[in-house]
Amino acid sequence: MAKHLKKKRKNLLLYVATMVAGCLAIILFTYQKVQSPVIKAGQAVERKYSAMPVPTLYIHGWHGNERSTDQLIESAEDEKGAKKVLKVKVSPQGATTYSGKWNSAVKHPLIQVVFENNEAEIPDEAGWLKTITEELRQRYGISRINIVSHSMGGPVTLFWALNLRDKNSPRLQKFVPIAGPFDGVIFTDDVPNQNRIKENGEPVWQNAAYQSYYEKRDDFPRGVSVLNIYGNLEDGTNSDYLVTNASARSLRWLIKDRVKYYDEKMIKGPMAQHSKLHENKQVDRLVNNFLFD
Repeated sequence: MAKHLKKKRKNLLLYVATMVAGCLAIILFTYQKVQSPVIKAGQAVERKYSAMPVPTLYIHGWHGNERSTDQLIESAEDEKGAKKVLKVKVSPQGATTYSGKWNSAVKHPLIQVVFENNEAEIPDEAGWLKTITEELRQRYGISRINIVSHSMGGPVTLFWALNLRDKNSPRLQKFVPIAGPFDGVIFTDDVPNQNRIKENGEPVWQNAAYQSYYEKRDDFPRGVSVLNIYGNLEDGTNSDYLVTNASARSLRWLIKDRVKYYDEKMIKGPMAQHSKLHENKQVDRLVNNFLFD
């Protein structure tokens, strides 16, 4: 009898041990099944952001407004299937207002930037640009951007890139300054044919702002592709009426050792006038092919 009970107790212990092992196996399997989707979801989010489309920001110049970049945007939509998804208005106090809807499914998203105080100084507008880029990163996970600028929008972008951009800022991938006054403006601190570009690319005359850019040149982000577009009225001034060719072309000397690609395109004739450059079909084609092909 005692021998029988001892055998029965042994079988019971074996049964309990088997049940416990089975339960532990089920719990472990369930835990792994629950945890796996979380890990995969995280990986999917990382892949999603790395594959995020690159938006192009359009920035007007001094006394400009949204009409200054309307044609450039419309041509990109018509010719390349791009789409304007957002418009960002910046108040004179620097507050941003967004209209439209970000859509990561759009292959070539366009963002129009409008400064309500269109007579603000370059450092102020550059600060507002920094605000916009940080908000795009925080709100939509945007890690790369292109920028198309007209006139003073070029120095504004340059000032942001040299002085305000940090390691967390969206990476500048392509930059298209149109009629950018990087080394003086006619009627302000430049006159036609006063300045010229040396064979090595250095401007002979450099204003105070340009000298400050040069001191910070090593802070320009590496790997940017740049298309610099400027106008020549062919009237003997070697300018677009407001910006000399030397002032526009002086950008190269600042960033030549940092960029991935740099090219210049001169637009000639009456439609090369400063304010007409953003209404110029030739400019539209150059910008769109550079950005989207």
